[in-house]
This record gives sequence, C-alpha cells and structure tokens, in this order.
Amino acid sequence: MEFGPIVRALTRNKVRALLIILQIAITLAVITNGINMIAAERVKMQKKSGFDDDNLLWVRSRPFAEAYNEREFRIATTQSDIRSLAAIPGIRGVANTNFLPWQGGGSSGELKAGGGDGTLYRTQMYTSSPGITDTLGVRIVSGRNLRESDINLDPNNTTGTIIISRELEKLLFKGESAVGRQLIERDDSVDNVVGVFDPFYNPYGWPIHTYTYFNAGVVARGGANYLLRVEPGKMKQVIPMIEKGLLAVNDGRNVETKTVGEIKDRYFTESRIVIGAMTAVIVLLIIVTGLGIVGVTSFSVTERRKQIGTRRALGATKPAIVRHFLLENWIITNSGVLLGLALAYGLNYVLVTNTEGVKLDWRFVAGGVVLLWAQGIFATLAPAARAAAVSPVVATRSI
Repeated sequence: MEFGPIVRALTRNKVRALLIILQIAITLAVITNGINMIAAERVKMQKKSGFDDDNLLWVRSRPFAEAYNEREFRIATTQSDIRSLAAIPGIRGVANTNFLPWQGGGSSGELKAGGGDGTLYRTQMYTSSPGITDTLGVRIVSGRNLRESDINLDPNNTTGTIIISRELEKLLFKGESAVGRQLIERDDSVDNVVGVFDPFYNPYGWPIHTYTYFNAGVVARGGANYLLRVEPGKMKQVIPMIEKGLLAVNDGRNVETKTVGEIKDRYFTESRIVIGAMTAVIVLLIIVTGLGIVGVTSFSVTERRKQIGTRRALGATKPAIVRHFLLENWIITNSGVLLGLALAYGLNYVLVTNTEGVKLDWRFVAGGVVLLWAQGIFATLAPAARAAAVSPVVATRSI
C-alpha cells in the first residue's frame, strides 16, 4: 500500500489524472443536484390541494349573442345557469367563479388586516357564488359560509363579503379569529370576513399557495366560468348533459368543459419533463464517467505492462497488483469527490439564489459519494484483473 510511488506516478501523467478528477467532480455536482431537483418535483406532484380534484369539472361559457353585452342579462343568465347545472343528476356542487385549481396562477393582490399594523400581504383573490366550499369539498372551520344575500351587485359599492383560508387567517391575524374582522385592499376597498375555511392549496407564481379569499359575487364578464363537483364515477354521463342544460337556458354561446384532473395533469407536464431530462442526464453521466475510468485504467495497464511484469518477477502477488490499481483509482476518485463537493454546493447555491430550487439534501450528497466510490471500484476491477494476469515473462523479455 505505497501511496508515495502511486502519487508520483500520477504526477507524471497530470493531464490524464486531472481530466478524470474533473469528470468525477462534475458528475458528483450534477447528479446530486439532479436528484435533488427530481425529489423536489416529486414532492410538488404529490402535494394535495385538499379539494375533490378527481371529481371536479371546469365549464366555460363563451357567449356570442349580442344580448350578452348587457350586464343585467349576463348576471340573470349566470344565475339561471347555476340553477340549471345544480338540477343535473350526479352534480354535488356548483359555483360560478374565476377560480380554477391547478392552473399555476390566478388572481392575486395585496391587503392588510383592519386595525393591524398596516403591513400589506399578497394573497390569492377570487370571486365566487356561495356554493364554492361544497364544490371544492372544503369545510368552514369558523364563522359561516357565503350566502346569496352577501352578493353585491352594485358596481359603486366597494364593500365585499368574503370567506378566507385558515392559513391566510394565521398570516394576517396572528392566531386571533378573523371572523367579524375587516380586510383592507391596496385600493382601500373593504372586505368583511364572515367565515374561515380549510384546507386550501393552489400553486401560484408567488409563495402564496395557501393564502386566498372568496368574495361573494357573480363572475359573468366576458363569459361565465363554473366549477362543478360530480359524484364519483359519473363524470362521463354528466358532461354531455351540461352543454344541453346551458344551451337550454340560452343558446347564444359555446360551451367548453374540462376536468380538473386534465388541468392538473397539464400543470405537471413541466415537472415530468424535468424528472425525465434529469434522469437521462444522470444515467448518461454515470455511464460516461464509468467508461472514462475503465478507459484510463486500461490504458494505464497497457502502458505499464513491463513494470507490472517486473513487479511480478520480483515476487508481487496478483492481489497486490489488483490492490495497486484499486488504490490508484481510490486516490483519483477521492480527489474528484472533494472537488465535486465544492462544485455541488456551489451549483446549488446558484440554483437556490436565482431559481426556485431547494437546498441540497446532504443525504443525496452522501449517496452520490458512495455511488462514485462503488463505480470507481467496479470500473477498475476488470482492468486491474487484466494487470494481475500479466506474466513475469514480460519483464524477462524486455531485458
């Protein structure tokens, strides 16, 4: 186990050793951060909204009749739509709302707690008819639900009646109840909180995924949007009845339907691409690095056949020859691992600082180190065994 001769031999072939060290370092940095990204994406994909996603249906009414230019007509038609949809067998809940789960965004703004310290907080903001909690499958945990009488149809009245998510209550009121309190928006409009519901999760561009309120109202500008909750197993038979029901109310429009499951699946398309791409990169890097180690070690064996034969002639055993090359690889691998650790955390710092990346999990780093150690051993074994098979006669022939 002579480290000195091995290190001196490596210094005589600096470029070859440095290239493998750099390759190992880059591999460690990329695979650890890649696995970290894959894990983060999987966590996102496993996150639950708290809604009955599998049984939610989004319906959009796209009007083309001139009658829809009148505000009063749009409102009256929307209210008729809600009654028509609710009467369809298999429908458990209906809400006219501009909220759409898993769209990756939505409506948001800043507001503050009335009587608080004046700090403005960003939150998701949506308008909805009173059926929104039953439609989503969430529950009121304090206060009451929205009512038809809460809907404000006066465009000059800026006071609203809202229910808020429990996480928004915690953020704004620091453990106190929000029921009966007021929220003041940036434009100084006032919202009266009548209830708090839970749970709520809707991914957004800002980290406001659990903060929202629903304001009692009618969403009919430019066409009406509806969320429907369908009884389990009845989605296919309900969808054809929806268009018939809405066109029976008014046929001056087109009707589009889409399940929230489809919307959710589309939202996670990017995550699946990231997982697939990073998996391919990781596998490719591991293969290339392994082949690089095999190639360098094989070249080293071929290059040093005379020296190996001489050592065999002087009494070196086959295990000693194998051990020599394994030790040489161990030195190279550890040098690459040490450089790779610095690169891995440096790359992660850049990702966390400039993107929505998450901090590197030390367990992935430890796993990457063990993987490269094992890869180095297995990649060296075959060339090392070939070196051990060199006969002492090789040295004799060269004398």
